[in-house]
Amino acid sequence: MKTALFVVVLALFLATGVITLLGLINKVHIEKQYLNKLFFALILELSGAVIYLFAGTDFYAAEAQEVVSPSQPLLSLASALNQRFPGETAASIEARLRLYDGIEQSLEQTQSELDDKNLEVTRLKVEQAQLSAEVNLRADQIKLLNNEMKARQEAMAKLVKLEKKFLVRMAELNSRISEWGSSINFRWQPDEKREVALMLQEAFKEIGFMETANLPNDDPMTTHDILVRYQKSKRFKEIGFLTPQVVAFIIQDYLSPGLVR
Repeated sequence: MKTALFVVVLALFLATGVITLLGLINKVHIEKQYLNKLFFALILELSGAVIYLFAGTDFYAAEAQEVVSPSQPLLSLASALNQRFPGETAASIEARLRLYDGIEQSLEQTQSELDDKNLEVTRLKVEQAQLSAEVNLRADQIKLLNNEMKARQEAMAKLVKLEKKFLVRMAELNSRISEWGSSINFRWQPDEKREVALMLQEAFKEIGFMETANLPNDDPMTTHDILVRYQKSKRFKEIGFLTPQVVAFIIQDYLSPGLVR
């Protein structure tokens, strides 16, 4: 119903306006007395419409909605505090809130201290890992050194054993020389000196004077040739005879391998 009434009023307003404007510009012939009345009616309609619009519009409604009472936040806070702490006075609530603030500050300080401690613990763990790695490395090095020392001790023991064995054989060779006098000539009665020839070749093999591919044998003539070469290398004045001096030089070369030429 309101819509139909609005449409009718709007149509009449438009018709009045159009006819009046056409009459004023002489597009439509209207007698002056009627034209004045139409113009007056148009002015009244415009005035009424404007007054109606101004009267129906609340220009300060938005501002009134935006304005909040200064006491509204306090009232909201008071309501929230009453719900959280029912039955307590404002003083007790204030004391409780101050206590909470103190506890919160203490917790924040404690958390900061814990963070610092955690950083320190992390740093100490890193240092501990580094020290553990270094200790393990040192332990491995000590283990290697112990193994090397053990191997050297075993080698030394073996060498001492060999030296004792070699020295015993040299002592036996020296005693065999004494059976023939002050020296042995392998070219005289060689068949009776094969055992001594073998012992001498084995001694030369031990000190590295014989070729690696050559194996000791009991041939007195071969032994004689090797003996002559050895005596020449040592610049003996008399060569071709096995003497205790030759045995002494062989022992010296065995104990000092660098002297063997």
